[in-house]
Amino acid sequence: MELSVIVPCLNEEANVPELAARVGDVFKVGGIDGELILVDDGSTDGTWDAIEAAQKESPFIVGRRHAQNRGISAGWKTGVAAARGRLVCILDADLQYQPEDILRLRREMEVSNVDIVQGWRSPVGRDKGPRYYYSRGLNKMLNAAFGMSLKDNKSGFILSAREVMEDLLSYRGTYFYWQSFIMVAAHAKGYTYKEVETLFENRRAGKSFLDNAQMKAVARSFVDIGRALFEYRLRPQSPSTLRTFLDRERPLVRDAPQPMWRRLYWNGYLSMFGATHWMMTKQAGDQLEDLKESQWLSPEKMRELQLGKLRKLVLHAYRHVPYYRDRMREMGVTPDDIRDLDDLAKLPMLTKDDVRKHLYFDIMSDNHDKEEVLKVTTSGSTGEPFVCFVDRAQLEFRWAATLRSMEWTGWRFGDRQLRLWHQTIGMSKTQVVRELADAMLSRRKFIPAYEMSDETLKKFIETIEEFEPVLLDGYAESFNFLANYLKDHGQMKIRPKGIISSAQTLPEGSRKLIEEAFGCKVFDKYGSREFSGIAYECEAHVGHHVVGEGYIVEVLKDGRAAAPGEVGEVVVTDLNNYCLPFIRYRIGDLAEALDPNETCACGRGLPRIGRIEGRVQSIIIGSKGQYVPGTFFAHLFKDYDHAIRQFQIVQTDRGAITFKVVKGKRYSDETLTQVLAVLHQFLGEDMKITTDFVDNIDMVRTGKRLATVSKLGIDFQNIKAS
Repeated sequence: MELSVIVPCLNEEANVPELAARVGDVFKVGGIDGELILVDDGSTDGTWDAIEAAQKESPFIVGRRHAQNRGISAGWKTGVAAARGRLVCILDADLQYQPEDILRLRREMEVSNVDIVQGWRSPVGRDKGPRYYYSRGLNKMLNAAFGMSLKDNKSGFILSAREVMEDLLSYRGTYFYWQSFIMVAAHAKGYTYKEVETLFENRRAGKSFLDNAQMKAVARSFVDIGRALFEYRLRPQSPSTLRTFLDRERPLVRDAPQPMWRRLYWNGYLSMFGATHWMMTKQAGDQLEDLKESQWLSPEKMRELQLGKLRKLVLHAYRHVPYYRDRMREMGVTPDDIRDLDDLAKLPMLTKDDVRKHLYFDIMSDNHDKEEVLKVTTSGSTGEPFVCFVDRAQLEFRWAATLRSMEWTGWRFGDRQLRLWHQTIGMSKTQVVRELADAMLSRRKFIPAYEMSDETLKKFIETIEEFEPVLLDGYAESFNFLANYLKDHGQMKIRPKGIISSAQTLPEGSRKLIEEAFGCKVFDKYGSREFSGIAYECEAHVGHHVVGEGYIVEVLKDGRAAAPGEVGEVVVTDLNNYCLPFIRYRIGDLAEALDPNETCACGRGLPRIGRIEGRVQSIIIGSKGQYVPGTFFAHLFKDYDHAIRQFQIVQTDRGAITFKVVKGKRYSDETLTQVLAVLHQFLGEDMKITTDFVDNIDMVRTGKRLATVSKLGIDFQNIKAS
């Protein structure tokens, strides 16, 4: 359905029949598949009877009823909740706005490519009594107070996409007449809009709720302006799409109450949040509370939430990001074609090269606030820098998602946490100071992962034991180093509640070794610099829960969804970043697909993916064209760690690899011969293998060591199955 016209009705018995007939004519003349939603807002006359009669005569009419008067904006909300159209138009029932002008608003929407079209009331033929001057005065006040220049700011004759209208109607404050601020909300939320002059007639039937109450309305409007100033200028944080969804669904919250000291500590930390973080505000705390609730949504409701956010994102990209608009037009796709999550496959995929080529041309939105955007730079595992931009809302979301996943380990805010990380690489001096201040306030300590060596391991173990962290977090390889050290030198004196392993693949052999050495479970994290944490293990340890409230993750093989148990390429859609949308982004990683119909034992409705199989650029191509993922080699060499201390396989040309080896204490040529035989078995007997003995395998800048490196430029969707 193309269009839903929403009309709140309060004692409009005399106007309903003509309104229904004229809107019906609009649909016929415009060739529109539409519906008219009439919301009886607690009328005391025969309005509901008139609506029921109209429904019987015209199948395009939908009736809704409030038991008591709740106001115009409540009527809009009820109408939007019932609407089926991709576009919605809100209109008054008194026929002062002309229904025929709906077509003018619709034409303007098509040609101007804005989010909202508003009809402003023409002075032609308009009665210029006290109500007129009250309206003009309020318009000037709204423009002055909110930095706008609309001809008729408070006009409620508006057409937009349904998702946009839903967002506009999500406000926090309590108002007498919120309907006067709908364009203020549009302005504050960064939507683009266009005004169209429309004819306006005096009411000819029925009675306005403002009749004989104009002074009262004026007084209330002043109060409303103060409230709106607080909501839209002083504290411009409207409820998120997630919060609005949760208010409607109210999933079961299963978190146990926290002790008083933790609540006080948390509130104190949030009070300093703006000083210790860049770009983010303490609204990130609200995001965390929302995510702790939304994780218990059912899988069906989670998909419903994702679809709503996806449709809104695609509409934004189509209207405000020339790159996506051009690509979608080339493929013959419009936002209307995205009706369920499977329709995501209709959209083009995005690569790192696409972002690099278009970054400063047409892939940034034309309506983002540059003061709300952060530049993110990654060195990349290949050494080729990658630059992108993220907006504040996305940063706050990723921070909240990280803390939520940390709690899955048994850790709670206020407990000590130790990170094996690069800590401050790539940060400015100011950011370093803030990072250190935040670490102190949140009881977090760092051990530099890139300084791992035999000489420093003992000191690091002593530091961990002295700090007594509840949670450890860091690179899988760093924990593997420590675990091997502990295997030879005895167990630690402390037992943390959990370990979060991230940034590298975690082979099962390494997981088992780490868990035995530290006496706790390992919780694997999958993420990237572009998105931070994408998926996390829960206490059930069966796959990784995708942060479904913010990301849609596809696992693709041969251009289709990978079957359960099959390895495919990870493609990510970020539902929160609007300044530079990442839609179907080929992140360059491989993962195992899981059955989407199987639910996790933990009870969370978040989607899942299986084992993380490393990066596409870590795939080694065999002599027959078959592929072997980098994790295979990690699995293979765990049985030879007595003889081969470190290794790296580098492929520059097809049919050949360089096998770099750091000898272990019990190295022998016989063991090397065995290893080479297995490599030939899987890569091909005619694969040329050059063995290169080295003293050390260098780490990349951030402290990671790459086990396999391919320089072939592989497209996973076009390589032969292994």
